[in-house]
Amino acid sequence: MAFKPYIAIGHGLSTDGSWDTGCTYGGYTEAALAKEVVAGILEVFDSNNKNYLTDYPDNNKNMIRCVEEANRNGCTHYISVHLDYDQAPSGIFPLVYPGSTGGVGMAEAIRASMKLRIPNLNDRGNANRPDLYEVRATNMPAVIMEIGSIKADLDLIRNNTRLFGHSIAYGLLDFAGESYNAIGETSSTPVNSVPAGTPQADNTITNSGFNWGVDNIQYLLNICNYGAPTIDGIWGSETKSCLINAQRQYNITVDGIWGPVTQAHAEQQIRQYQTRLCEVGSPCDIDGIAGYGTMGSVKDFQAKNGLEVDGIVGEKTYAKLFNTQATPTTETTLVNFTEDEFKCACGCGGDVKPELKVKVQKLRNLLSERAKKDMPLVITSGYRCKTQNNRVGGVPDSLHMSGDACDLYTPGMSRAMVDEIAYCAQQVGLGTLKYYSNLFVHVQLYPADRVMN
Repeated sequence: MAFKPYIAIGHGLSTDGSWDTGCTYGGYTEAALAKEVVAGILEVFDSNNKNYLTDYPDNNKNMIRCVEEANRNGCTHYISVHLDYDQAPSGIFPLVYPGSTGGVGMAEAIRASMKLRIPNLNDRGNANRPDLYEVRATNMPAVIMEIGSIKADLDLIRNNTRLFGHSIAYGLLDFAGESYNAIGETSSTPVNSVPAGTPQADNTITNSGFNWGVDNIQYLLNICNYGAPTIDGIWGSETKSCLINAQRQYNITVDGIWGPVTQAHAEQQIRQYQTRLCEVGSPCDIDGIAGYGTMGSVKDFQAKNGLEVDGIVGEKTYAKLFNTQATPTTETTLVNFTEDEFKCACGCGGDVKPELKVKVQKLRNLLSERAKKDMPLVITSGYRCKTQNNRVGGVPDSLHMSGDACDLYTPGMSRAMVDEIAYCAQQVGLGTLKYYSNLFVHVQLYPADRVMN
């Protein structure tokens, strides 16, 4: 039988039609984190041209519907990704049906793959659970994958969601006997992962040789206006996303990896800023290394010139610093999004209209400005071709199909945040449909401001 797994996002739409976030902690929800892990699983399958079914990205099928869909379509394996509640012991914990040798074998393969690739990962073994519908009602080996405690393991999980997903996918492929190329590798031989906080590097050119810490990279990304990741020394998805923005501007390989080529470009840019800051009376070391001192000099310059004191060399600061008119970027450049985030989830390449992307970026900017902190937006559904629209149950005349709409949310959503996002969207000229029960906002280029549920 041809390999065709079903991958389900834990929680989401309940059997009674309500939205279930699962367990929550520190502003994060089980459903949102599980979704990001599932995205990592699908990245591996897509890169290896593997067939699959899933409720990603909308998470709009309850568990009964997911199981029925898997059974009806002859799926070969079933995985549902979850997190334990905040009082659960730390570590991965696959749940299988008693007596299901296939389920046990699949769980063992996934556990082995995750333990090989993810540093500092605790392991609580497997558990037999006859009372869980998803492992009881499936016609194929099934595993409910508890990837850890949302409290005890939060930092490890939120900073490595794609790695968790990749590792689960490799374990399933190993169990199924499927050949594959691991992302970033040339063979299916497992490799040790690089610990979080230590970005991988290439070796194509030489540079200063200074060992940049994650905090230095985060200072760079803030100062040079490639995004505003928290300066906490922790390597996570937000820092990687901002680094990708920088690599695009440097016109070098876009891979989200801090290597010598990226470092060489970063040092050149920072050194240019440092030199100019010294020339205009806001001195700092001219060493090409981004840090607290350089950001402090930017703030000093901003304060002396009546600019917003944020340490970021944005459009106005750049124009004043170099006595020129900076080329506007916010109108045409996606600072906080990748182009692929708006494309059709089926992989057909369909994309939303450029003006929608520009307004979504403006929405994110305004949302962050009002919150006085960075507020990431997650695009859950962008362009939809007819097939994808039918797959997710969209209306026949959905504006997603013409590239005029997308759905989005920010981590830690609430009804109040639905209102806040909708308000910001309306301020930048977008129409909105507010989904309170599912906690997301539909934005579109055409006027519409109403509550859908």
